[in-house]
Amino acid sequence: MAVLCLLGTAGCQRKSTQQTQSPDSAANSRTASTPSPDSPRPTQAQQQDCLDAAKKVLGVDAKVLKCGALNTPDVQEVIAVLPASFPPNEGSGIAIRKMLILRKEPSGWRTALTAAREIQNETGYVGIDYIDDSFHYFGYWLVISDKRSDGAKAMDIDLLDIENADGTSEALSTEIVWNPAVGRYQEWAYNRNPEGFRSEIKNPSHWKPGVKLPTTPPK
Repeated sequence: MAVLCLLGTAGCQRKSTQQTQSPDSAANSRTASTPSPDSPRPTQAQQQDCLDAAKKVLGVDAKVLKCGALNTPDVQEVIAVLPASFPPNEGSGIAIRKMLILRKEPSGWRTALTAAREIQNETGYVGIDYIDDSFHYFGYWLVISDKRSDGAKAMDIDLLDIENADGTSEALSTEIVWNPAVGRYQEWAYNRNPEGFRSEIKNPSHWKPGVKLPTTPPK
């Protein structure tokens, strides 16, 4: 079993149409992991660069979970989080308040994905059909693995909404994978018709109790 590594420390889930999962069941199917063995391990200088980039964006409390050429050869990426204040729950991944994925380009570090109250890439909102304005945001249980839910090899990010103050949830998780065909992170929809990458929504509708949503949210 792979072990999650926080760089810079000692020793080194969303409203979608996937199946309903608790934190335990989400993590049992995909466990947290270190960078893929097929990717060169980041040098000490690269690790420090990742940590500096993470703290510049998220502040001094940022923790780096992964650093290196995570999807594209010779393109440095970093997955950084702000931890959430929930007791560890064996098998549930880690609790976070916010996650960023940064990619290093010739012009500098660029934010490729943000997971806060909503999940967004540079094109739009990921893993939703609409924005629930009545939803109370506590954070996510995060699980990172080296396989998609269909078994294909890929860096897989699973985000499960924390719905309650005690860290429990009956929400649906969102699975996010890098889509090389479009060059960005998108939702991976498994066991759905159609199966595959799901396009983001640029201007989702807003919902709250008593509001009727349009039949087809705007893209």
